[in-house]
Amino acid sequence: MEDNEIAGEGRIITLMEAAQILGTSYPTAHRMACSGELKAFRLRNSWRTSTAACEEYVRRRFAEQARICQSVEER
Repeated sequence: MEDNEIAGEGRIITLMEAAQILGTSYPTAHRMACSGELKAFRLRNSWRTSTAACEEYVRRRFAEQARICQSVEER
């Protein structure tokens, strides 16, 4: 485990890094963090999240989309 890793949370990253991982802009990642959509925390004047939080967000979105597609197919 690296110095900036927390058990089960992966590596701690900035929102800029999270935006790159998620393929979005920094302002979008910031809005996601502020709304609670992306698990994140403030460290003084900047936001931090984790690689695990980004992975969890992507898994949640895939699951939501799969449910939507399945409900459309059942009609």
